Amino acid sequence: MRRSSWAWGLIATALSITGCNPDVTAPEGAESSHQQASLAAAWAPGVFYPVGARVSYSGRDYECRQAHTSQADWTPTAVPALWLDLGPSSGGEPDAGSGNPDAGSGGDVIAPTANITASATRFTAAGTLTLTATASDNVGVSKVEILENGAVVATGGQYSRAFSSRAQNGTYIYSVRAYDAAGNVGTKSVTVTVEFPGDPPPPGGKKIVGYFTAWGIYGRGYNVSNVPAAKLTHINYAFSNISSDGRCVLGDPFADIDKSGGWPGEWNPGQLRGNFRAFKELKRTNPHLKLLISVGGWSWSGLFSQVAATPASRAAFVKSCVDLYIRGQFPGVDPVNGAGVFDGIDIDWEYPVGGGLPGNGNSPADKQNYTLLMQEFRSQLNALSAQTGQQYLLTIASGASPDLLANKQETKNLSNVLDWINVMTYDYHGAFESQVNFHSPLLRVTGDPGASAGFYSDASVAKMLELGVPASKIVLGVPFYGRGWGSVPNVNNGLFQSGVPIMGTWDDGSSGPTGVFDYKDIKNRFERAGSGYTKFFHPEAKEAYVYNPSTRIWIGYDDPQSMSAKSDYILSKGLGGAMFWELSGDDGSLLDALYLKLR
Repeated sequence: MRRSSWAWGLIATALSITGCNPDVTAPEGAESSHQQASLAAAWAPGVFYPVGARVSYSGRDYECRQAHTSQADWTPTAVPALWLDLGPSSGGEPDAGSGNPDAGSGGDVIAPTANITASATRFTAAGTLTLTATASDNVGVSKVEILENGAVVATGGQYSRAFSSRAQNGTYIYSVRAYDAAGNVGTKSVTVTVEFPGDPPPPGGKKIVGYFTAWGIYGRGYNVSNVPAAKLTHINYAFSNISSDGRCVLGDPFADIDKSGGWPGEWNPGQLRGNFRAFKELKRTNPHLKLLISVGGWSWSGLFSQVAATPASRAAFVKSCVDLYIRGQFPGVDPVNGAGVFDGIDIDWEYPVGGGLPGNGNSPADKQNYTLLMQEFRSQLNALSAQTGQQYLLTIASGASPDLLANKQETKNLSNVLDWINVMTYDYHGAFESQVNFHSPLLRVTGDPGASAGFYSDASVAKMLELGVPASKIVLGVPFYGRGWGSVPNVNNGLFQSGVPIMGTWDDGSSGPTGVFDYKDIKNRFERAGSGYTKFFHPEAKEAYVYNPSTRIWIGYDDPQSMSAKSDYILSKGLGGAMFWELSGDDGSLLDALYLKLR
């Protein structure tokens, strides 16, 4: 599950253009920037404003209510939820010269105390919502309003409305706004969710697990709105990072919780935005869908050995992950709004004992400590279930090497703790080697020089079964991308010949030539009639490949025929389902092929 360095280049570019939450921490060498507002500076778009920052605009001073990056139409007068009006920039008392009897005289500056209660905060069946608003003030309350998603729906202390169908599903933010005679305003909000269940998912019982990448919203333009939720059972969100003190932290705060989605009231204090909010809304209309946070990945596995090393470090790390992602304690977000996004946790440690990026911490003790870490996760999630009545999922993404499965982790013991194991049966080969080969072969391929090491999917599954992992807990990894080489001799249509790295779909100057190609890119460029490439399908690997003797480029990949064959394998072996990396690489064809067989 590799997060290539090109992703950080795109993220850094996007953040430096738009500004963003200052808590973004990029890997070493990544570039990012934001502007910091100075005290009482003139308001400007494209500036990050922390809570308490003061600006001047149209002759008045304002104080930032909620940290944000300004946009051209988010002026202090246009978005009062973000800015508190402090009065004229000349330094007079608030509202001086307005005719208010208290203005400029050191009079009433205390806002009313407001409160609002709801008869229910969640509707899953037809019912009536009743809201009651109250307010008090040291001098006197002059007016009370009730607002629904920012629009006034009642003047006074009572409001009711009925919910009766799925068409009303969504999040409703109800606020009371109380005024006193001096113009001071007090507010309070309550969130009501309406989530009438939809049609049940089709029968079949196999899992279809897809990874969604946070960085996909940038150069790839792949957003939560593009996710074909009806054809998935689970989504793993990539990735959460790990801080130097061994805690779960957001991987990209702007993408995760800050990016605007146009939801009513989203800029009110304590509200959730970003991909997390989008997924929460998506789940309301697709109640069968479960979302897990994936922690680590190729780029962020360096500290797993450290956090797994002792009982204290394990307990602290797990608590931080559960608090952040399951309890919804996101920075600047009220937990009532943050809870309910994630249904579980997926750990992607690449890799225990050894492997992964140079500089990753590792130890022979990782083998046992990995099991202990997952036992700690299970213990804390079960404790939370006892409080909430909800069950939380726990999975891992495991390397597929038979050696790793047998000798670098306690695969059987892990399976006893986990709901299932996503085995990454891909990347067996790639441009990190000098010989052309399939990167995700299903069966042993005749003449494959890597076959003796068990570098094919059936060997990985066989090893897991041999170790005692129940077949139903094995979820087979399938790639939505291919791997290629250049300078490949025209012998055996390029297969098993020498090759050199080439530039893949998303490679740039920082990533170098990885030879990784999105499936939809392969389909559009290399399968196209007149491209000069010939497409083949290998009967043992169950993988497609293209080769052009003129360009001497060879690319191996999974196509819909591959997905159908691997689905048949999953069914024949009684496996738990399929997992794929990742959603943005598909044009819909690959997922359709999985769904057709596994739904």
